[in-house]
Amino acid sequence: MPPLSLPAPTSGITETSSKAPPLWVDLIYTDGSKQTVKAFAMAWTNSLVRVQWVEFSIAREAWVDAGAVRRRQIEERQRHRDG
Repeated sequence: MPPLSLPAPTSGITETSSKAPPLWVDLIYTDGSKQTVKAFAMAWTNSLVRVQWVEFSIAREAWVDAGAVRRRQIEERQRHRDG
């Protein structure tokens, strides 16, 4: 069952131009249940964010209220050298 998605805005949209900002997003489903998932901001307006996350190995997208997202940090991985 997909989460609720708000209607896509028609103006004032900023698209991600390079590296999509990482987020935590609180998704709400039609049955009222909620789930917090790791996502990325693909586009946004002053009040909405188009988020993308992976669920069951499939990329999913939805427009959500900006109040349902918060920034998250991705730890930089140290590269290991062989031998």
